[in-house]
Amino acid sequence: MTPFDITSFGLTSEEITAWAPLDWRYKNWPVVYVLDNANAVKGQPSIRNQSVSDVYVGESLNAAARMRQHLDSDAKKHLTTVRVIIDETFNKSVCLDLESYLIRMLAGDGVYQVLNRNDGITESEYYERERYRESFEQVFEQLKNDGVFIRSIPEIENSDLFKLSPFKALTQDQAVAVEGILEGLFADLESSATSTSVIQGEPGTGKTVIAIYLLKLLVDIQAAPPAEEFDSDSLFAEFFVGGYPELLAGLSFGLVVPHGRFEVAGTSVSAVDPSRQFAETLLQ
Repeated sequence: MTPFDITSFGLTSEEITAWAPLDWRYKNWPVVYVLDNANAVKGQPSIRNQSVSDVYVGESLNAAARMRQHLDSDAKKHLTTVRVIIDETFNKSVCLDLESYLIRMLAGDGVYQVLNRNDGITESEYYERERYRESFEQVFEQLKNDGVFIRSIPEIENSDLFKLSPFKALTQDQAVAVEGILEGLFADLESSATSTSVIQGEPGTGKTVIAIYLLKLLVDIQAAPPAEEFDSDSLFAEFFVGGYPELLAGLSFGLVVPHGRFEVAGTSVSAVDPSRQFAETLLQ
């Protein structure tokens, strides 16, 4: 018997109203949730819809209120199914970690278009993290039985799509590099200057990780809705407000891929990754 519970229902005002009073924790407990386009059947595993394209993973201390916000969001209201993962032992740190884990696995599975931004991906340490991480695989398996995932954990983790995913938790050095590039880029855009940034590092230090992460991040900043509320604690949150998205308006982004193994891996990624503009720009 698993210590967690996954509750499924439709993302409609009526179903949210019926679900919210069933457990006080739905309004005052840290939970993780998955939104997608699958068909939920009450009391049974969800039936996978072959036309599924979008998925969003989130965490909240007030899931009931958060679902109503998504229902009113132009970017999320087309999603039809909610799965709320709740565990009485979860805290905020665990939920942030599980949220990041599921986002990475969904992106690596290659079936969905993951609607999340990548600036919220974390790898923070917290008390008894390893014990909690063991339960994440159980959550994955139950979601897989529900049709959310297609491939197994080893299949996903060994795939090029997973290894080259933009949903990576950056090291501190990588984060500093990305921040420096963004600051320089936006300063140049404001002054209409032209410049080049060069990332230097030994093999294996994550230069390719930075390039792919940065592409996704720029696309997300460019597409940021002006009225949307952003988590001020997330990495690079400052660049999603304050006129930065407007500076990127009308720009396109691309990645020049040299011949060799990475080109083969990149080709396979673009072929199976449905992630909106990122897949289209990966091999431009």
